[in-house]
Amino acid sequence: MDVLTLTYVNVFIACTFTILLALQYKAERQLRYQRYFILAAIFMLLNALISAFSFTTHAVPYWLSPALSNTSSVGAHLALACGIHRHLQLPGKRQWLLLAIVPLYLAQLSDFAAATIANRMLLAIPPVIMLNLWSIRMLSRHRDTELGPVYLAFIGVFAFNIIQFILRSAYMLAEHYQLVQTHYSALIHSVGYFSLTAFAILVFGCVIMLSHSQQRLALLHISERDALTGLLNRRSLSPRLLAELNRTERNHTTLSILMFDIDYFKQVNDTFGHRAGDKAIQHVVDIASQQLRDYDLLFRYGGEEFLICLPDTSENTALLIANRLKNAIEANPLTAEQLIQMTVSIGVSSTHQFTEPDTLIEQADTALYQAKQSGRNAVVSFHQL
Repeated sequence: MDVLTLTYVNVFIACTFTILLALQYKAERQLRYQRYFILAAIFMLLNALISAFSFTTHAVPYWLSPALSNTSSVGAHLALACGIHRHLQLPGKRQWLLLAIVPLYLAQLSDFAAATIANRMLLAIPPVIMLNLWSIRMLSRHRDTELGPVYLAFIGVFAFNIIQFILRSAYMLAEHYQLVQTHYSALIHSVGYFSLTAFAILVFGCVIMLSHSQQRLALLHISERDALTGLLNRRSLSPRLLAELNRTERNHTTLSILMFDIDYFKQVNDTFGHRAGDKAIQHVVDIASQQLRDYDLLFRYGGEEFLICLPDTSENTALLIANRLKNAIEANPLTAEQLIQMTVSIGVSSTHQFTEPDTLIEQADTALYQAKQSGRNAVVSFHQL
């Protein structure tokens, strides 16, 4: 495929992705990082249009090509890096960073840049490589998150871009300074246009994959979470608990669960109203969350009923945690329009081997029932019954 055809292909790709990303942003305006990716597509489209125009006429002013063309190429990579920075919600003023395009363009208009193509490469390619390395650094720090596979795809694309830029630049500069005498510059020029086409397809494919994956995770989060408290809901309990039980069996450890509910919660609703009842539930959840480790799982099992999964926790330790939770809730009443004193009853169940999730939950529920029967504001273990 000749360079002119590749240029037209680049125009088509950049135009298509600009439209697609704009439509996607219109449908999902909360994904504000997409504005930077749209800007990157516009820069790529501008670069491709200038290249196409330069092939159709010889009267192209220097300020347009190569000055503006080179600047738009750097601008596309800058916008991509800013989009990733915004997506990862990292601190910093991205808008000011985009203003770096102005001195980059002025540098391309300088006598130094106008002297040779090698000088223009020295002004354009190092910033592109640094921006790609910055993008890789940001993404690599978050590769263990739920979107890690998408970030790894981005990293691969940026690594490809860095390698092809370094190899092409090294050859072009070596030929310019007469370090090699092979005269393959026309071929390398064609490879450069093909690399630009490949990079555009790959990077915008990653952009679309990122937004779709983020939307999918958002829907999954909604389906797994309770609307009032933000806790994992009952629907997500069985698969999560099953995974922890399997891990417990593999590691030969102990897993414990606590099932608790708010004592006389109906009286809170009847006396203070349902809004106060909602605040009471949120208050109890806040206290419970403060008592737990990062890897413990807290579920809203029912209206005022909750379940805590404690991995790698013996029965004795679980009882200590349960009593600590009970005492913390009793010692911290809810301060609303009136002081609302609350207590909880807690049932504890533990296992040293694989147990069906429903069986473990039934054991904790039995212990919870016994705690209520004993006068409430109590902790009871199933294995002590």
